Amino acid sequence: MKHIKLYENFLNEDGYGRDYFVKEKDGKVYRYFFKIDGEEEPLGFILKIGKLSRDITMESAENSYAVLSIEPISVAAMDDYLVKESDFKSREDDVFTLTDSELMRTYKIVGEAIKDYLENSPKVSHIYDEMPLNIDMDFDEYKRRIKSLMSSWSYDKWSLQEASADRVLLYSRRDHD
Repeated sequence: MKHIKLYENFLNEDGYGRDYFVKEKDGKVYRYFFKIDGEEEPLGFILKIGKLSRDITMESAENSYAVLSIEPISVAAMDDYLVKESDFKSREDDVFTLTDSELMRTYKIVGEAIKDYLENSPKVSHIYDEMPLNIDMDFDEYKRRIKSLMSSWSYDKWSLQEASADRVLLYSRRDHD
């Protein structure tokens, strides 16, 4: 059996969720499956929070950092995977486009997943955001939008800057309140 929250908790009888996501732990990676209302149709995503980076070699203690990445998944494939435990093809290298409102809805759930992850990993002081590697958006625009959206989970206790790799952001826990 997979280590996920019960799927029954994910949806109410009317099809809307009580939880923002379904969480699955796979080794050192948490996978958060969620859906948003897209402009034209529902969109599915897998947010991964873990220790593996595509672009950065980590030199700090493993318990002090996390890496965010996101990939699209069709809503049907997500449902089949979560309910019937069928396989799905990873699309971790796929680039996709989000409208401004889709990015806002997506990042709201990303923020909830980050809060969940930090509850389980309180020593994390750096988060590398590799989501821009998959989202087809001007990086400066993405950075500007995320800076205004991150207060939903950071409560101004985290700062934002560009990381050493292209198109990667670094969230750092502030030493003071």
